[in-house]
Amino acid sequence: MASPQIVQRTGRADWALMTAIHDALRRDLDALLHTTASRAAARARWITFRDQLHLHLAAEHTALWPRARAKLADDPHGQVLLDAMEDEHQLIGPLQAMTDDAFAMDADPGRLRQLLTRLRTRLASHLAHEQADALPLIGQIMSPRELGAIARAIRGGPAERTVPWALAPVSPHVRTQVLSQLPAPARLFCRALAAALHPQLPAAVNTYQAQSSPVPPAGSMRQRIEFGQRTGRPLD
Repeated sequence: MASPQIVQRTGRADWALMTAIHDALRRDLDALLHTTASRAAARARWITFRDQLHLHLAAEHTALWPRARAKLADDPHGQVLLDAMEDEHQLIGPLQAMTDDAFAMDADPGRLRQLLTRLRTRLASHLAHEQADALPLIGQIMSPRELGAIARAIRGGPAERTVPWALAPVSPHVRTQVLSQLPAPARLFCRALAAALHPQLPAAVNTYQAQSSPVPPAGSMRQRIEFGQRTGRPLD
């Protein structure tokens, strides 16, 4: 195993998707803290947040931290940092469970706000620590293949809807950056689902499509039909 001084560092990784998910977690907690919606609507939003937070922490636990520990086995500083990441995860779990129970029992709004504030503080501290210290280090020591495996775990599958949920309020630039990292089928699925779930987004989504999609060929009708079948784009 390499010593701390000669651990291979491959350069900066693109953590656009990870950052978008972190921002979405902060966004949903802020919205819950300041909501004027009905209790039913607030609980529905909480369930979405709760499920996405659970998926995210579980993906990091299975796909991120074990790979990082293996790479940093002889790096005491790296091991301390990973210990801190896992300790912070352990502190988030009970707060999430308490808040979930409070929503399920239709607790007093003051109690809910207190729990959400505590969870927001704890989660924001962890995400800031991870983005400032852990992700830059991990991005330097992982190969492109390893980073790709981490990204696949973080984004989940179609059923989780993590990417459309995370991209709902972001700028066209961030949306373009994240979607460009996905394979074509996942990119098309996430673009369509985001537009369906969030009708206010079509202009931004279409901006990405115009920037990234190939131009239909000017050849025969047969060529244009085949292009449409490959890309899913309607013919003019």
